[in-house]
Amino acid sequence: ANTNVIIINRRHEMSVDNQDGSITIGLNHLQQSDTEILYLDIMHELVHVRQQRDGLDLYDKTKAYVDRPTEIDAYAFTVKEARRIGFTEAQILNYLRVGWITPQEHRRLAKSLDVKI
Repeated sequence: ANTNVIIINRRHEMSVDNQDGSITIGLNHLQQSDTEILYLDIMHELVHVRQQRDGLDLYDKTKAYVDRPTEIDAYAFTVKEARRIGFTEAQILNYLRVGWITPQEHRRLAKSLDVKI
C-alpha cells in the first residue's frame, strides 16, 4: 500500500530504489513484455521492496549480482512462483537470462536455484 511505482520512458526493465523502496518500470518493458514475465518481475521486485524495508542493501557491490543474497532470495521466490503458474524448466532458465550477467553467471544462478540447465 505504501510502495510508489514510477514508469519511465526508457529501455529500463524494473528496479527498486535502495533509499525509498519505490519500484521503477521502463515503459518499453511494460508495453512489450509478456504478461507472465511482467508478473514475475513484479513479484521479484516486491521481494526487494521487503528487503529494502528490512534495511538490506539491494546493491551490495562487494558481490557479483548473481551471488548477492538479496538476488538469490528474490529469484528463489520468483522461480517458485514461475513453477506454480506452469513455467517449464526451460522457460525458467530463459527467464533467468538477463542482459547484465555473463553466460557463466547465468549457469551459476540457475544452479544455485536448482533450475535444470
